[in-house]
Amino acid sequence: MDYPQDPSVGLVDGKFVDENEATAQVGSLIPSSWGNSVTDEIINVQNAAGIEADEAAHDQLLKALRKLFPAVYSISALPTENIGPVTVIEAGEVWLWSASAFFTGYRSPLCGRPLDGHTVTPLASEVDAVGGNLSKTAYAALWGYANENSLVVTSANWVAGTHNFVDNGDNTFRGPDLRNMFRRYTGTDADTANARNMGSAQTDTFQGHRVGNVQTASGGSAPTNLITTTVSNQGGSNLTNALAGVYAQLVADTHGMPRTGNETRPLNTAFRPRIHI
Repeated sequence: MDYPQDPSVGLVDGKFVDENEATAQVGSLIPSSWGNSVTDEIINVQNAAGIEADEAAHDQLLKALRKLFPAVYSISALPTENIGPVTVIEAGEVWLWSASAFFTGYRSPLCGRPLDGHTVTPLASEVDAVGGNLSKTAYAALWGYANENSLVVTSANWVAGTHNFVDNGDNTFRGPDLRNMFRRYTGTDADTANARNMGSAQTDTFQGHRVGNVQTASGGSAPTNLITTTVSNQGGSNLTNALAGVYAQLVADTHGMPRTGNETRPLNTAFRPRIHI
């Protein structure tokens, strides 16, 4: 956009001027083409922001600019009224105004989401998910999220590993403890055929499989590919006593040396459990 370039418009030093009879200054003209161009320029910005033009409204351009280019605020100094989307410096996110029975104010659309913490201390937009107590005032948005999504349980029903919260009865609430947990998306439990609820925990299991019995001495028969509760003698001439029970062993083969431990787990990388506030 620029000032009209037609000399007949009567600009002075490139600017519009008013008529001045005392100095015989002729007032500048405003060509219809230029006036239409200015109006179209403004309406194009409003359209880009999804705002329908209204001749009686005089704040639409400002609203459009705020929507297209949200104002920047610190997470500790957010507006207390709805001025449209805002950019939060510390989070590097656009936060929206939210209003429900449990929370009214600005918060991230990601509020309540479990995160993989990659720093020693939580970022300004995170909180440790280690079952600690949090202020309902300082973390009002997160407390609102917990209530809105029916994730608040009694202290007796709170279990580490669940994405649940507890009302402590004062100005604090207890958050989830997600340490030592893998994330898994909800669906149907293969063992019970029951649907999993969001935030629920599940114990570890080891998938059923078949292995061979141990052959403890040379000369015995080939081991069967099944573990049973039946005591059997698979020994040969060099085995004087029947097997005292049923045995199985893990052996190295072309797939590598088996690793054993106190839990069943896949290869993994550890991060700190965090929740987006």
